[in-house]
Amino acid sequence: MDDVVKTDGVLDLRPAKDSLVYQLLRLGLSFDHKDASGETWTDYRRGVIVTFTGRDTATDVVVADMDTKDSRTVAVSDLADVTEVKTWRSDGVEG
Repeated sequence: MDDVVKTDGVLDLRPAKDSLVYQLLRLGLSFDHKDASGETWTDYRRGVIVTFTGRDTATDVVVADMDTKDSRTVAVSDLADVTEVKTWRSDGVEG
């Protein structure tokens, strides 16, 4: 446990604010699974799926609408500028 950083008895497991994981959590996504091709994060309520090669190696993520299968590739460095992901499920015909 020497590699665990503790401050005032608090073990802080939150990701760094400049990390890919922080940006995905901020956008409302949750870890779904990891396999040989990388990681998948999802928000089933809004119908969003995000895939990328690896937390430390990804330069881009693919953000897709689960229903329409439309997708966009977004640079990891640009994720901080994204404030919302709109999908068919989130906005439907009203969007």
